Amino acid sequence: MYSLRCNQCGEGFLSSYNLEAPICGRCLQKAKSLDSTVEHEKHCVSCGNTGVIYGKDYCYSCYFNFGKKK
Repeated sequence: MYSLRCNQCGEGFLSSYNLEAPICGRCLQKAKSLDSTVEHEKHCVSCGNTGVIYGKDYCYSCYFNFGKKK
């Protein structure tokens, strides 16, 4: 077990892995919920569709490359 300090909030937590960029479960959950939030009034800079991931400039399809074939 490793005793780590969260890079976001500074709280200590335990992990089975020696993480290079430690983040506690509470901050990780906040980050996940922000990535689930869509800003419907903004347009994607790649495809122009409305609805981008919070804090980003891309829609889900462009950000995660869904539906794009090489």
